Amino acid sequence: MRRSCLAGLAALFVLALWAPAFAEPLKVVSEGAVAQASATRFVLHSDRLDRDFEIVVHRPSATVFLPGQKFAAIYALDGGYGLAGPQSQFLSARDVMAPAIIVSVGYLPGQANFRSTDLTHNAFTLGGSTMGGGGAAFEAFLLQDLKPFIEARYPADPAGSVLFGHSLGAVFAANVFADNPDAFAGYIIGSVVVPRDPGLAARVAKAAAAAHGQRIFLAVGGAEDGATPEKRMMRQGFTSLAAALRNRPGVILEARSYPGENHLSYYPNLIIDGFRFVLPPTVPVDLPFADLPPSTIARYTGVYDLPDGRTITLSAARDSMLSAQVIGASSVLLPNGPDRYYAYTYDLDVRFDETGLTLSGGGGAKLRVERGKRP
Repeated sequence: MRRSCLAGLAALFVLALWAPAFAEPLKVVSEGAVAQASATRFVLHSDRLDRDFEIVVHRPSATVFLPGQKFAAIYALDGGYGLAGPQSQFLSARDVMAPAIIVSVGYLPGQANFRSTDLTHNAFTLGGSTMGGGGAAFEAFLLQDLKPFIEARYPADPAGSVLFGHSLGAVFAANVFADNPDAFAGYIIGSVVVPRDPGLAARVAKAAAAAHGQRIFLAVGGAEDGATPEKRMMRQGFTSLAAALRNRPGVILEARSYPGENHLSYYPNLIIDGFRFVLPPTVPVDLPFADLPPSTIARYTGVYDLPDGRTITLSAARDSMLSAQVIGASSVLLPNGPDRYYAYTYDLDVRFDETGLTLSGGGGAKLRVERGKRP
């Protein structure tokens, strides 16, 4: 029942709400659907970096309802290992995280992989070879090119974006935080290889003192502390960054080690726990199971006039829920406290008062709807 409402209602309110003109800093080489119906694959050419990227965008299960309503966007490095988008849709559909647009950033199959270059701001030596150091250019691509590209095409909240990196991706995410904590509202940093960038922990500590409420999920696999240098690097990175971020007024930190898990085996849990931490539900959901008395339900039912001339008709449904009808399409509202309901399909808070209701959604969107006066 919780996911049974029709998608048609969304189309009535979404037309052209987020389609501003946009001067392309990136060239769209190709665009098309992927296996998941809610995802789109872009091949984008960056003039800044003079190469192509594979960008897969997963739309959330919730749909925009209000003018100006926006959703958070998570930028997942390494393509999110193909897991970030599908898992986020399940999590948000279960009301355990805020709906989010997942932007998986990766490289094209069969083409050169610039991961070591892009994800490290400072060069490092490995096996006698020096590599890396392109992180600043990749950061500019991400912040100045890709984010505006996404925000012009999707209802993505510029103030609600999250950066997600694992391993070298975590080194990059930590460096972005160190450069400018406010670049993202949240950071997920898994298995950071701090010895690849020895000054990183000190720079993160300095940036943490200037942070403004960033939520940071820091993680490592408990079995990464093994005999090889690589495994020691992960635990060392976790410990040093945890110390740099802990007890900082401007940082909301969760640092978690996963016992018995190695460098990759905990990655699915990194998504589940990290996404839930950095993007808690927009609307606090505490759905009561006790039936509301008919007299209370009667106060909410009726016809409400939208500012654009359309109407919403609310009627009683089972288990104290309300059915919403707009031009033949229907949705369901779930009771969520005194004079309060939750429209889960649109991630909207619905609050009733004596003369109408107020709808509130992500990005600060709000709409006052008056109860219609009928003869």
